[in-house]
Amino acid sequence: MRVARLLSLAGAMLVLVAVPSVASASSQTFWRASAPRQLWVDPGAGTAGLSVLSVPNIGCNAVDPAGFCTAGIYPSLRGAHWIWKTHRTVMAQNTSPYGPVIFVRRIDVPRRAESVHGRIRITADNSFRLFVNGTTIGSGNDWRFIRTFQVGSLHPGANWMVVKVKNFAGPAAPFENPAALIYKLRVRYST
Repeated sequence: MRVARLLSLAGAMLVLVAVPSVASASSQTFWRASAPRQLWVDPGAGTAGLSVLSVPNIGCNAVDPAGFCTAGIYPSLRGAHWIWKTHRTVMAQNTSPYGPVIFVRRIDVPRRAESVHGRIRITADNSFRLFVNGTTIGSGNDWRFIRTFQVGSLHPGANWMVVKVKNFAGPAAPFENPAALIYKLRVRYST
């Protein structure tokens, strides 16, 4: 009886040993935020370039040494910069609706990534439409409110984020009619 019990226990142990171990998935997170030197294209003017800080203007009229907006009427996102195609809105962009100015950002997700999920917080002065990998993610037309969207169209490898921003006509002085974009994207994945 004792031998039978030992054989039974040995068999159970063999079954446990034969079951492959499952490695636990590791969760990773990275951030991408609007910042100077991001690519923009202005189809209306036939120009392109790298973005700059959107100061000085009424929206952001002071920055700290790191270049983050510290004064003005714009809402803020920690770690993100308000950007536009030039330092200030010029008269041609002020007297009639102007845009879209298209901001393009490549988001690289590691090839080994699984279960990729994104969440973006974004707003623009005045309006925006957000696309990721050709899929419409969301839009907004009130710069005072930061919108949050889930980004389900991310995948391992290169991803393309496109934000089309328009500035509406405003008061006569360009300084009083800022045009700008701010966003912060969080990407989570497992390996």
